[in-house]
Amino acid sequence: MVLSPQGFGPARNIVAFTGGDILCRPEFYLQATEKIKEVSMDYRVLLETNGYGLTPKNLETYAEGGVDSFWLDIKAYSEETYRKLCGTTNEHILSSVENIVNHGFTLEVLTLYIPDFVETDEHTRIAELIADTDSEIPTTLLAFFPCYKLLSPDYRSPTVREMIESYTAMREAGLKNIRMGNFGVFVKNEEDRQLLNECLSSV
Repeated sequence: MVLSPQGFGPARNIVAFTGGDILCRPEFYLQATEKIKEVSMDYRVLLETNGYGLTPKNLETYAEGGVDSFWLDIKAYSEETYRKLCGTTNEHILSSVENIVNHGFTLEVLTLYIPDFVETDEHTRIAELIADTDSEIPTTLLAFFPCYKLLSPDYRSPTVREMIESYTAMREAGLKNIRMGNFGVFVKNEEDRQLLNECLSSV
């Protein structure tokens, strides 16, 4: 067990399922949700997903089964870029933003800054998509860090200036509840820290 680069976060009354996305098979999550709610109805069940399993039928099933919220990971806006990263279409993933909200779930969205793949132009389009549904949807711009099969000189983390550029563009696209994440990945020195503070203090 190792400490994640994301660090520690505050404890909340949320039971979250992350990683190993199997939302195309809702039976497990529905049974788990039922057990969790038996312990306390105060617990909120959150499912992190890349959206691929969120078909209209599955969304209805999750709504009826008591799931409360989704953390939707939008890898890219353009289908070409998405296919390079994930090997499939993102058509119904993009439409999931509106569909999740329309089914009454709480929604949070995240996207990664991946240099040379998902940069400011992609983030702007993603932000516009989210804002068209609800400009208040909490959105996180995470800094990518190479690991596992992407741990090579061909991939790198974004710089603080790149993160600020995308963050600013996403705010200008209409998002009112956006934050950056993985600060330890892109804030390397005191100069980076000052640039970031100037950006955030101007909001």
